Amino acid sequence: MPKVESQKISTKRQYADGWSVLAKHHARDSRLPQHQHATGQLVFAVSGVMRVDTGPSRWIVPPQRALWVPAQQPHAIQMLSATEMRTVYFEPAWIAQCEGFVRAGEVHVVVASRLVQELVLGLFDAQRSLAMRGLMARLLLHALRETPCLPTHLPMPEDARLHAALVQLMASPQWSMPMETVAAHAAMSGRSFSRRFGAEVGLSFRDWRQRARIITSLDWLAANRSTKSIAHALGFASPAAYVAAFRAVLDCTPGSFRPQ
Repeated sequence: MPKVESQKISTKRQYADGWSVLAKHHARDSRLPQHQHATGQLVFAVSGVMRVDTGPSRWIVPPQRALWVPAQQPHAIQMLSATEMRTVYFEPAWIAQCEGFVRAGEVHVVVASRLVQELVLGLFDAQRSLAMRGLMARLLLHALRETPCLPTHLPMPEDARLHAALVQLMASPQWSMPMETVAAHAAMSGRSFSRRFGAEVGLSFRDWRQRARIITSLDWLAANRSTKSIAHALGFASPAAYVAAFRAVLDCTPGSFRPQ
């Protein structure tokens, strides 16, 4: 994993022709309220886990992953753990010149390859010339065209009662809580909860809870917590059951999320 602590990182936004960068440390539970930029941006989590809300959609950004947010896209960011954030902003004219970046207008999480990581962190290295960093910024845009997407999208309901009940569930966390109990927290019957939940989220409550459990585990994996303890904390019958569920949701193994 690229090391970033050996150099002093400026916390002020640094501007250059066509691109700019910003480094920030955010405490757990801190929140950046909804805002938008005239530029496209790549939000990279060096460490920690972020939750990004883009209207009715919610995205989880695990450590060593990145989120692409198009220009003019309203979004808010919640820190689910202490987070070292590195953001690269790109002017629309630069993005337009990157032919083949077909996902430039869509919010999506990407797997940050070693090349992407080195390019992002290299843009904060003041020992490199501005001209060199400009070339790196252009190369980063082109590298993003080839990076695979990561399915860490967790849909959330717009209904305030449903939303509050799910937030309470994730904060507890009591993953084995029966659906009827969660429905009671939303002041609904089990039948009404199930019907409304499916209509707003597009998943059954059971499938949503499975995805939420897997996404919740990403921060623990980054902290090198054992698979056994994670499986137990999330209410899985065994480590093997957790690994199987993880593969079903993210199409990879938990080991790929551990520090390299």
